Amino acid sequence: MSDNIVKALDPRGLFNDVLRAPLAPRLDTLDGKTVYIINSWGGDTHGFGEVQKALDAYLRGRFSGVKIEYRTRKMYSSDEPALWAEMKENADCFVYFGAPSCSTTACAVTWPARKIERAGIPGLTVLYRYLEKDALISREREGMQIRFAETDFPCTGMSDGEMRRLLEDIVDALLRPLTPEEQIGGVYTPTQPSRFCAEGTEDELQEYFQSNGLTDGLPVIIPTEERVAEMLKGTSHAPDEIVATQMAPEGRIVTVEKAAITAVMAGAKPEYFPVILAMVEIMGTDQRHHQTAKSTNAFSFMQVVNGPIRKEIGMNDSVCALGPGGRANAVIGRAHRLALINLGGSEVGVNLMGVMGNVSTYTFAFAENEESSPWEPYSTSQGFKEGESVLSILTGGWSHIGNYMLNPSLDDFYKSIKTFEMLHGISILISPLRAKELFEETGCKTRKEIEDYFWNKLLITEGELKGRRIYARPKADPSAGPVTDDTVMHIFDRSQIHVIVVGDPQGSNVVQGWSQYSPQSTSIDKWR
Repeated sequence: MSDNIVKALDPRGLFNDVLRAPLAPRLDTLDGKTVYIINSWGGDTHGFGEVQKALDAYLRGRFSGVKIEYRTRKMYSSDEPALWAEMKENADCFVYFGAPSCSTTACAVTWPARKIERAGIPGLTVLYRYLEKDALISREREGMQIRFAETDFPCTGMSDGEMRRLLEDIVDALLRPLTPEEQIGGVYTPTQPSRFCAEGTEDELQEYFQSNGLTDGLPVIIPTEERVAEMLKGTSHAPDEIVATQMAPEGRIVTVEKAAITAVMAGAKPEYFPVILAMVEIMGTDQRHHQTAKSTNAFSFMQVVNGPIRKEIGMNDSVCALGPGGRANAVIGRAHRLALINLGGSEVGVNLMGVMGNVSTYTFAFAENEESSPWEPYSTSQGFKEGESVLSILTGGWSHIGNYMLNPSLDDFYKSIKTFEMLHGISILISPLRAKELFEETGCKTRKEIEDYFWNKLLITEGELKGRRIYARPKADPSAGPVTDDTVMHIFDRSQIHVIVVGDPQGSNVVQGWSQYSPQSTSIDKWR
């Protein structure tokens, strides 16, 4: 590389103002008080069952007339107005239990800060110590000094002394008077990143970006002012225009110029930039992505491009479309991960804690092979017209099933889908040859018809579901009579069946099932 000294623009997203609020006043005693114990997850999958049992006995033994109410969140990441209203009416204090999960731990800070402490109910969050940094980020973002009690993971089999200390920490957090810091209110404006983050040779800046956690682990194109200016030629939008106000995972502000810095770092050409702007728009406007972008499960995001821009920028929809070799696919996929890191604040070991990680989080973007599909483009199912350039982002899985070339009936495919741990939805990726075969065999002439066909093939019985720990289970039709072990129901909600044609038209009759669902789509054309 050159020994010339250059300056790199700072790739990090901008911070929103923080509306700070004091904690609710602490109680003098728990005698005669009602304590709400809130579980983030159902069952004991959070691992805190022993602690809650010990806490129940400890509170009843230490305080006179204490009443304990247990509640389990319907979905840890969603608002639950009925629960907050009930607590405001009945709760004197709360103990909110997190989970061995990044996203759940963050929510175990978010909801107490937004809905419980602000309603005047004092409490704390119980969390696993290895996720403390994630909780601290959420606490800073929410502007409230939510109190924590921490333990190691797993917490089963704690010694009597360790358990005693944890229970005392919980009670102390409920009763200890507030400190001055915990009573601060008003608006706080965080220090924003500088326009330039560093200067040096290209080699030195590569090391700077790597050592400061500003890359995905691979070398980047250094975002000099000149390179970013060239990238900005790929859009008619002004550099200071705001693309997103709540970029996942930490809710930061992204301007067009900040997105251009990410595009440069990923190796994009200016003609790719409208797709990357569309990606930032989606990732910065949907709160669902804040939780899935940080997880011990390491969820991934699948980007699907439809419309004329596929050919204009040379996206691969054919041979090895999901693999290496296509610059546009690789760069657009990589830009997504770099955007989460720099624009949104994702950091390995802090709020990105995938136990194993997920290779599809590096780059997972491709174009649908519209020319080889017997059905309308996927984007039409998302409300767009044929001929529009559209980006769709689906979220979910960390694995796939396939390829089923030797299983013409696809019976094994349907059986395998039942093994998905989280039955939220599926993206069925079909090669052109298999799409042609299905078109002829099933008589399905439209996208709706082929998706209905798969929906009616993907069935499961009540007996097969018993004992499985899944977040959202299918619902039997109550009009069909009593539910028994033999009751048959659809595995997925109809809206979460997604059929996409991709791959080599001369290749085999491949089909893959990816645990990818809940699409959000937007126009790429508006970002040109």
